Amino acid sequence: MKQKLVPVFCAAAAMMLLICVTIFGEAPTITRDDLNNTTDMETMEKVAGVMLNDAERTEDITPEEIVKLDVLYGDFKGKGQKDAVIIADFGPRYTLLSAYEQDGDKYKFIDEVGVFTNIQDPRVVYLQNKNRDTIFINEILNEKIGAFERLEYDKGYIWDDKSQSFVNIYNYPVKIQADWNTNWDTGETQMPKGWQRVTQSTKSLLENGDNPVIKSTYTQEYLVSDEQNALNIPLDNTYSLENSRVIEQRFYWSDEWNSFIIGEKIEKATGQKVAELILWSDLPYSLAEYTQNEENQTPGYNNLVRIKRKDGTTAVVNIDSLTDVKTNSTATRSVA
Repeated sequence: MKQKLVPVFCAAAAMMLLICVTIFGEAPTITRDDLNNTTDMETMEKVAGVMLNDAERTEDITPEEIVKLDVLYGDFKGKGQKDAVIIADFGPRYTLLSAYEQDGDKYKFIDEVGVFTNIQDPRVVYLQNKNRDTIFINEILNEKIGAFERLEYDKGYIWDDKSQSFVNIYNYPVKIQADWNTNWDTGETQMPKGWQRVTQSTKSLLENGDNPVIKSTYTQEYLVSDEQNALNIPLDNTYSLENSRVIEQRFYWSDEWNSFIIGEKIEKATGQKVAELILWSDLPYSLAEYTQNEENQTPGYNNLVRIKRKDGTTAVVNIDSLTDVKTNSTATRSVA
């Protein structure tokens, strides 16, 4: 009896599938023609709908909110084929990036690269040592918590064969402008005074090859405004330079960490090796700290470092919780 039920059940299931396909048609897919017609609103909404469905983000936003669609092509899997990274801009604070591989005249979903706020300068960067293309973007963040900050992060992503996903390989603030008033921290109700500003601009160069290196030069300034009683951020011409410096930093590619890192340390609590990603003492905010506290140089702030652990998680820790790796290379930075 069981032997008779199995083929009957399979035939019924196949019939139901055929009925569903006949009634509802095939699920929408992204085609080559779609990606050649990214300024047509109907096409934009179709592609946006497919992307949101593929990335399981249909609850976040609707396809009709799409504002702009861009496409970058590259060999992201290292298979010698033309893949596509589609950038769907839904307006302020929501941009979806997803990768698709060509399958005839259609494109098949690979993975979501990520959701970002406001991005600029999306670009494909070939890494010779990995024999594949990577995707880099600049993400702009505007914050108003503790200070008025405009930050621009340079972020890079690569397809990882092991995890079968896109992973972050570089994430560093390259442009910074932050304004704050020192009186905000006093808790006083009087008219605020003490407007200060720090800025940073960056020039970076990728040296490709078997051991790629990102060489970055950061120009940083600390300024104080003579409009101390202003309620809002003073005009630029009211600020005068108090301190400045130039920092040169190198980020080395590490196969072990599958990313660009500054160096390696040992975390005392676990005895495990970690990668250094950002040194707080290298950020321009420490210029203001140095000027105000020349004796102790605010060790609580300047001793912070962002690390990456073996499980892929990142954390901000005190540098005193780390110790040198015996085989670690010499310092990679200089200050002028």
